Amino acid sequence: MKIVLDKLEKIILWILAILFTVMVIAFFYQIVLRFIFESGNPWAEELTRYTLIWMSMLGSAVATRRGRNMDVDFVVKRMPKTMKTINSIITKALIIGFLLVIIIYGVNLVSITFKQLSSGLRIPMAYMYASVPVGGFLMLLFTIEIIINDIKSRNIKEV
Repeated sequence: MKIVLDKLEKIILWILAILFTVMVIAFFYQIVLRFIFESGNPWAEELTRYTLIWMSMLGSAVATRRGRNMDVDFVVKRMPKTMKTINSIITKALIIGFLLVIIIYGVNLVSITFKQLSSGLRIPMAYMYASVPVGGFLMLLFTIEIIINDIKSRNIKEV
């Protein structure tokens, strides 16, 4: 499982690099048009916005896997060991619940917006809203991996 998720993370990182490149080029193109030629282009702004949205969702999944999401260490470090374990279980359960809600409502949103076209790029808005369930699913997958790793490491320490 780790090998598959490592490959998935590398693919996500490549996608992030491509999206970042596209975003920078579109943003630069928009700046040149506005300040040199004094005219704007609606699709460039839209493309920049949508690549940023996808980068945020995919980047959040990578951050989840690497344990880089926000945490309140100040409180957790002062807890006794049993409270830390209980806190970890409750936190992971809440995260999974939240991600399931994001995935379910994200899929509903994608199905609703498939016929709606974006104003500048003229592509279905569902492609943009798909970042929500895709990112949520990846975060869920990586959260489950973290839980499995936590269980394995606790079993090893107790033996």
